[in-house]
Amino acid sequence: MATQQEETNKQLEEAMANRPRRHNLEPFRDSSKTRVLRMWLNIIFLVGAIAGLIVYFKVDHEVAKYILISSLVFKFVELILRIFKI
Repeated sequence: MATQQEETNKQLEEAMANRPRRHNLEPFRDSSKTRVLRMWLNIIFLVGAIAGLIVYFKVDHEVAKYILISSLVFKFVELILRIFKI
């Protein structure tokens, strides 16, 4: 019984050794031509979203809506570039 368990473990180890390891900390591998543009669109979106939240809680709800909607436009443009791989 122990030999069968050992054999199964050995097979699992071999299968895992043959599979390439991926890690979340690997460098970002995006070779698209629009990577820099997409990065800037994301930065603009994040800054707009943060500004919209600050305005929402500190100043006026109506103005914050327009700020948040306009920042969403940048996110949708980035999303379209990513999906269609332009």
